Amino acid sequence: MAASRSDSESVPAIERLCGPDIGPRLWDHNVTFNTDHPDLTPCFQKTILVWIPCVYLWVIFPLYFLYLRQSSRGYIRVTMLNRVKTVLGVLLWIVCWSDLFYSLDEVLNEKARALAYFISPLLLGVTMLLATFLIQYERLRGLQSSGMLFFFWLIALLCAVIPFRSNILLALGEGGVSDVFRLTTFYIYFVLVLIQFFLCCFSEPPPYFCRTSPDANPCPEANAGFLSRLTFWWFTA
Repeated sequence: MAASRSDSESVPAIERLCGPDIGPRLWDHNVTFNTDHPDLTPCFQKTILVWIPCVYLWVIFPLYFLYLRQSSRGYIRVTMLNRVKTVLGVLLWIVCWSDLFYSLDEVLNEKARALAYFISPLLLGVTMLLATFLIQYERLRGLQSSGMLFFFWLIALLCAVIPFRSNILLALGEGGVSDVFRLTTFYIYFVLVLIQFFLCCFSEPPPYFCRTSPDANPCPEANAGFLSRLTFWWFTA
């Protein structure tokens, strides 16, 4: 009994969240380095890669929220761009929590699932709701382009690229898909995040009640999007 207890305590907490149905190891050099087809373990993909964009947004959110409250530039009316981003954010929340409810349904049908199947979609779904809230709150505070959400969607997209590749290789290697539902929801999630990242590159129109420049030919940087400022693309406008 003492030996089994010490063995369980020596296993990292994240690996205990994965269990045998995902993969017992968080990191494996034979999977990542000592191979012709480098990849990350399923446990790493189901936990760390899902949590990275969530941790980024939740850590920065308190200070960013205070910054938005103190900055008043008027408000931006609801545009088509803003509506599409909001709808996509809600759809991302639905997709993430669909995995959660699917796992709960499996438990009700007496099919054991690892804790990662519950924790990761729950955390990711709540994070998508937070991102959707920020889309609307930035509009109310007159922010035309969000650097914070730009990096959030970029990080989420980069973290989804690895499972995207892994799922394709796994399906080709096995000649089929064992978990059709989760594979479908993942690819829907990937496409929605890709669209959100693309839309985040565009800038909203100027807010109401903001100070207008008296210059007849104002600098285009003022209304340029975050990516345009980052790459100095506004300079060619």
